[in-house]
Amino acid sequence: MSMAFRWVLRRWLSGASASGPREVARRPLDAAGAGAGDAAAPAAELAPPDSVELYQRLTGDRCAGATDTSPRQHEGAFLDWIHTLLESRQPLAHWVPRPPSMLPRLLACLRGEEPSLREASALVRADPQLVAEIVRQANSARMQHGAPVTDLEQAVLRLGVDGLLRVAGASVMRPLYDARRDVLLAQAAPKLARLALAKSLLCFMQAPRCGVDAFDAYLAGLTHNVGWVGVLRALAVQAPQAPRPYSCGFVVQLSRLSERMYGVSAEQWQINDALTGLGSALRASPLGESTLPLARVLWRAETEAVRKLLVA
Repeated sequence: MSMAFRWVLRRWLSGASASGPREVARRPLDAAGAGAGDAAAPAAELAPPDSVELYQRLTGDRCAGATDTSPRQHEGAFLDWIHTLLESRQPLAHWVPRPPSMLPRLLACLRGEEPSLREASALVRADPQLVAEIVRQANSARMQHGAPVTDLEQAVLRLGVDGLLRVAGASVMRPLYDARRDVLLAQAAPKLARLALAKSLLCFMQAPRCGVDAFDAYLAGLTHNVGWVGVLRALAVQAPQAPRPYSCGFVVQLSRLSERMYGVSAEQWQINDALTGLGSALRASPLGESTLPLARVLWRAETEAVRKLLVA
């Protein structure tokens, strides 16, 4: 783990609640086991986060009919529509924002057998915000070695492959959690972004002990919540007049659909083989039931991060 990433991790842990931040961070490592074979173990020992409670915390909206597991008629119509959308394999870019288009190429040139910082510099130059962030990170106190850098090439050389991957991963957050003007999404987006950061750090810590590439796990944690972005945005557009509060049964199904929407989106993004494979797994089955090693890492991180959010 790089010194820069350790600093980010310490900052996140030091800001955790008094309920035991280091224990929260440690438990998934202990539960994950010491070898790659443990990554495919069943998840029976981990209870899934309460999807209704999570929805209410994210949106500030209450659910109705706690004992009613059946969606109402207008809710059922929306569920039918979104099931049809996901089964059709239509592009979901209208509902789910995608990571920067250059990210797959950037990952390819940095994670190949012969990483090329020069090629990476040429790719990121087209994104002024990313360039500014790379220079800022290169001049941060923890990276400062000598005179401040003023241009992209110097900044990339100072950060190196590991640092550039970290900054590129963080840049994924910017377009993914854009709230726009949707009422529920405006409430949820900042919390989804914070939850994504917590999951990405937990994923990064767990991954090596589960035989999973740490940066693949980090990206999975950062992007997983965009399924919620997609379903909340679709709900605002396709069912703007649906009366609230929504039923608990409807929200439970929304939670599963958010995973499927992420799965289909990750397949369509084609960022790398790992995220594409994760997308296929989540399109087919819930995260907690998948035996894919990357899905196991994400499941444990999701469980811990959501629990931490709900007790905060």
